[in-house]
Amino acid sequence: MASNQAILIINQGSRRTRAVYDDVIAACSRYGLMFDKIYNVRTSTDIKSTVSSVKQLRPKLVVLAGGDGTVSYAASLIAGAKIEVGVIPLGTTNNFARSLNLPLDIDQAVKTIVEHPASPISLGKINRRYFTNVAGIGMSALVAQNVTDSQKRRWGRLAYALVGIQQLVKHRAFHVTLTDKDSELQMHFRTHQLIIANGRFHAGKEIAADALIDNRELVVFAIGGKGWISFALHMMDFYLGKRKRIRDTSYLIARDIKITTDTPQVIELDGEIARGQTPLRVQVTPGVINIRYNKSTDEHISTRR
Repeated sequence: MASNQAILIINQGSRRTRAVYDDVIAACSRYGLMFDKIYNVRTSTDIKSTVSSVKQLRPKLVVLAGGDGTVSYAASLIAGAKIEVGVIPLGTTNNFARSLNLPLDIDQAVKTIVEHPASPISLGKINRRYFTNVAGIGMSALVAQNVTDSQKRRWGRLAYALVGIQQLVKHRAFHVTLTDKDSELQMHFRTHQLIIANGRFHAGKEIAADALIDNRELVVFAIGGKGWISFALHMMDFYLGKRKRIRDTSYLIARDIKITTDTPQVIELDGEIARGQTPLRVQVTPGVINIRYNKSTDEHISTRR
């Protein structure tokens, strides 16, 4: 296959994606974005086998249409290849698209892919697996394990909150030790939730007023302390409070950290359960994937720092 060809990978595992499938194809046609192959995927196994086949074809562009889980997993498999990536956000929260300031409207997302060149961005990496936006340990992993597709279809973002309340009443806080491998700084605390962010958004909310997806740094923070009331209050503040700058928060900024917990904890990467559990090594990997997006919006945000 010639290197100037394009491929679409679209997740048809959700009712919403199936409902807008024709809209995606029509928008691509309007902007002259034509595909040599279209792959319909539903599961992580589908995505893995599809990306493996696509990499052998060596196309210039792969467009990923789906939610954060689909985009993150496919991007993690594409990382390191000489393939440009476009994103059409079709998920519930679309954190990665928000982090890149991508339009959530299908038509405008396609326009962005067509009109803007690819720029290298950083990805997070846990052990051997890349992630685009956020890794979560604790409550978010439990929610990812237990929320169903039918709940997401019916309630949207509210489904995560409802399942979270159910899980919180029986969840026990865990002890975390964070070791910054560059500075040798070590932190100890108990919490119900630990977030490691490469991107700017978590659960549809901005992490900090000046967070960037390509500043070659990870933003690490706990939500609440050991009590569930503390967790609930911190969550309310996260969703409803005014966004602060990173330097005005207690967030840890690092590039390479080790995470250990007193009890083994599963992890979620961009809303999907991943293999493995603590202890973990988490790193930021600069420029490992090339995404078509409006880079000038990132530069505008950086002036607020």
